[in-house]
Amino acid sequence: MLGVRGSGVCGMRGMLPFAVMAMMAGCGKQEKPAPTQPQAKAPMAKDWPAVEHCLGLIRQCQMPDGMIRMKSEGDAVWMVSYFSNLGAIALLAANEVRPNAGDVARAGRWLAWYARHQETDGTIFDREGTTRSHQSNGKRDATDSYAATFLMAAWRYQQALGQRPSAEIIEAAQKSLTAIEAVAQADGLTIAKPDYAIKFLMDNIEVHQGLTEGAQFFASVGLKKEAQKARTMAARIAVSLGKYWSETGQHFAYALDMKGKFSNGLSKPYPHGLAQLFALSYLKPPRPGLWAKVNRTFKPDQKGIPVERWLIAATRHVDAKEKEVLRLATRKSALNFSRKNVYVERPAMAILALIDGKARFAEVPGSGKK
Repeated sequence: MLGVRGSGVCGMRGMLPFAVMAMMAGCGKQEKPAPTQPQAKAPMAKDWPAVEHCLGLIRQCQMPDGMIRMKSEGDAVWMVSYFSNLGAIALLAANEVRPNAGDVARAGRWLAWYARHQETDGTIFDREGTTRSHQSNGKRDATDSYAATFLMAAWRYQQALGQRPSAEIIEAAQKSLTAIEAVAQADGLTIAKPDYAIKFLMDNIEVHQGLTEGAQFFASVGLKKEAQKARTMAARIAVSLGKYWSETGQHFAYALDMKGKFSNGLSKPYPHGLAQLFALSYLKPPRPGLWAKVNRTFKPDQKGIPVERWLIAATRHVDAKEKEVLRLATRKSALNFSRKNVYVERPAMAILALIDGKARFAEVPGSGKK
């Protein structure tokens, strides 16, 4: 998703400066949830206002036909399915903590919309227009991550639904697997799309996660062949991810071209900084010293590296006190999101960061050698 992450979308990511504030030592001990609440890892009560605020923004982005657009403000419509998938995933994550049948239904309507608008090859185009009339604009930033996040959303939707999803969603998942297979290369890594032959670190992390959850989805609906294919493809990606690590620079490259040339550096928050946060969040085993290096080089909520992404990464690398500072900053940032100043991805990722636990995307083996 490099193209979209580095465009106007990226420009809306960091709306507020990050402030390291005094810890909220006066917050009282929270009461135990009522018996009707799930016993899963629920967020602290002080997180929920921010989560609910973000949920409201995502809900407002959904149109009557099920499509989730980038912003709910005004009549103009722009839809990028990668971000819509994240919105659906966030609705489902919150449902795991505080059940909301309406949000499960919203996610299902989005998945059904996606299924109805897929191309025959399993890809999907972005949409533009107005609330009255919108259509394909013939653009798609990355067919690999669009399809991967759809597989994650489909698996999480089935778990929330508690039964077999509709035939059109199952077929859409099969077509999504085909779309990923179409851009998989000899080393197992995927290029962003057929006409953009760059293997991005962030995309391949997401593709591994999508294939992993997709395999579970396919197995659960009796598609054993697809489940095995997804597992095999994920394993091949894992073997190659280690190639992105630079022993000289002691950081990860963010891209690899078809000639074997890596693009790297630590001069720009995006894509350099965000690629490191993806690695810190999901790749295992963690690279010693990388968290400290990233913190020396960048700061949370710089343009392109929003604070919620730091919180997701911090879970694996810092103590409770440091994590609470980032949690507080994420809550403050999220409560200032509005229909005007963020696209749907930021409230979605803030929800996932604050809930954590089962909401997290899976860790990815990434210790292979060049």
